[in-house]
Order: sequence, then C-alpha cells, then structure tokens
Amino acid sequence: MRYIVLAIFAAACFDGGNTPESALKDFVESRLNGVVTRADVIARTTGKMRLSVESMDDKDFDRFADLRQYKRDSYRVISKSCQEKKCYVTYALGYHKAADVGGGDWATEVKKIVEIQWVDGQWLIADVSNIKTYHETSQNIDVTP
Repeated sequence: MRYIVLAIFAAACFDGGNTPESALKDFVESRLNGVVTRADVIARTTGKMRLSVESMDDKDFDRFADLRQYKRDSYRVISKSCQEKKCYVTYALGYHKAADVGGGDWATEVKKIVEIQWVDGQWLIADVSNIKTYHETSQNIDVTP
C-alpha cells in the first residue's frame, strides 16, 4: 500500500515531463540545437510571445531562429512561482559563440523571467523578460558606433 501511494505521489509530481520547467527547458534546448521553424515556435508559445513571433517578418524571424553559432554552457532554474494555470520561472542560461564560427573569446550569461501558461493540456511560453545580461571577454569591447 505504501508503494502505491509513493507511485501516485511521484506521478503527480513529475507529470510525465509536462511541467513548466520541462516546457521551458525543451523550448531553450530546441532553440540552441539548430534552426527552428516558425511553426515549431508557434506550437510552443501563447500570448505576447506567440503574437511577437507571428508578427515578425521573415528576415527578423530568421535571425531569431538561427542560433547555430551559440553553444550552451549552463542552464539552471533559479526560482518558480506558480498558480493553477500560470507560472513564472526565473532561470539563468550561459552560452558562448562556437569557436568554429569566429568565437571562443566571448561568454555570456543571461537571467530571465518567463511566464508559462497551461493551455489545452500543455504548458506554453507566454512571455519572456530579461533581468540581466553578463558578458565576459578577453578582448576590449568597442562601444562606439
């Protein structure tokens, strides 16, 4: 009997991977693993984020979608605040430009807050806000135009 209760509790907690955190990680991983299609991004988003992606012209979307030159260094969820059908997740993502595309000298860490909503039986990215961006480089940064 004790094992049945533990199994039910584990299933409720992990929900087969359909959690706000797993939706966010899946979204981040899909973006950093190559070029995503507009349909793929729209399928994972709702609200402001979906409207933003739908309204991008092809040139802007291509820049948004093609992150092949970046490689992930780290990913961690910092905090989470959830209600029944809405979560706010704060996360940090570290990445660098791949050495084979002229990179290797830059490392970046971004901290973001993402709103994730439960829509039609799945968690979807609704909005993303930047908190902080940190760049580290061994070269001088030229900030003049």
